[in-house]
Amino acid sequence: MKTLVLGAAIVDIIMKIPKLPKSGEDVLCTERKLTVGGCAYNVANILRGFNVDHDLFVPIGSGMYADIIRKGLNEDGYDVLISDSEMDNGYCLCLVEDDGERTFITVKGIEGLHKKEWFNSLNMNEYENIYVAGYQVCEDKDDIIANWLIEQKDKNIFFAPGPVINDIDKNTMKKIFSTNPILHLNEKEALDFTKKDNVEESILSLYELTKNIVFVTVGERGTVFYDGKEIVYIKGETVNVVDTIGAGDSHIGAIISAYSLGATNGFSLVDSSKLYSKDSRNISLDNSQAECLENNVGYNFVSVCKLANKIAAEVVQIQGAKLSKECFDKFKV
Repeated sequence: MKTLVLGAAIVDIIMKIPKLPKSGEDVLCTERKLTVGGCAYNVANILRGFNVDHDLFVPIGSGMYADIIRKGLNEDGYDVLISDSEMDNGYCLCLVEDDGERTFITVKGIEGLHKKEWFNSLNMNEYENIYVAGYQVCEDKDDIIANWLIEQKDKNIFFAPGPVINDIDKNTMKKIFSTNPILHLNEKEALDFTKKDNVEESILSLYELTKNIVFVTVGERGTVFYDGKEIVYIKGETVNVVDTIGAGDSHIGAIISAYSLGATNGFSLVDSSKLYSKDSRNISLDNSQAECLENNVGYNFVSVCKLANKIAAEVVQIQGAKLSKECFDKFKV
């Protein structure tokens, strides 16, 4: 099951600081690192780590940052599928505080442009999955990506709107939701978009818009998903956080990997509610209960979320979002 990872590769300039300065303040950087990043690149790294067949469909421009990205892609074994010399790639200043929380300041480049001709070279018969991030559709005034996605409704479309979810044009969002995407977002994004008071109400509201499974990450508490039958909580991992850059990208990357490897075949939560909750739409599972459910219904969305939680936990323990081969070797999918 091959995946097309559509989006951006940019340069991340990671700066460690004690805390964000207030307006007018000055603060010294304690550590600096330059690396290739971007949502699509981070997602692709997880797929690559699990040996999942995929293509990374990101535009590479002309300039200093494009050269850094091109070199990084070559080292990772990726072909450059979109080469456009109109401008350089963008970069992101990633401010990481002592508690691991990150703040982004992004300068857009060629990845902020969208051209119809970029998609002409694609043979979509090769792909069953498509990943797209919110950043790519946020300023797509001509709806090039949204209109193209409508043509791909027979695919599994994974949509991660990200923190720009409320900046995406409402009509654009309506088009994307019409493709019944598998939605992935964090708690703040879900609450901000739906204007609901809690995750349960929010995830039900989102499902009504997409009519497909919705995954909501809730930080160290884990993941909540809703498949139209039950709301299920999967407990997170307790780790020491270095920074949270790429945590969400790695989480959805693990979910796509699990889909691609057949992890959701035959999924059902029939009768599981009587094991965990009187309310059949709201089930909270600790690790032992999740394992019990896995043994009863096979490798499914419960296992998918457990894997994704573990991968995200590994990512937040390192600087940046790129896991080593040794790290992936610990996981068996």
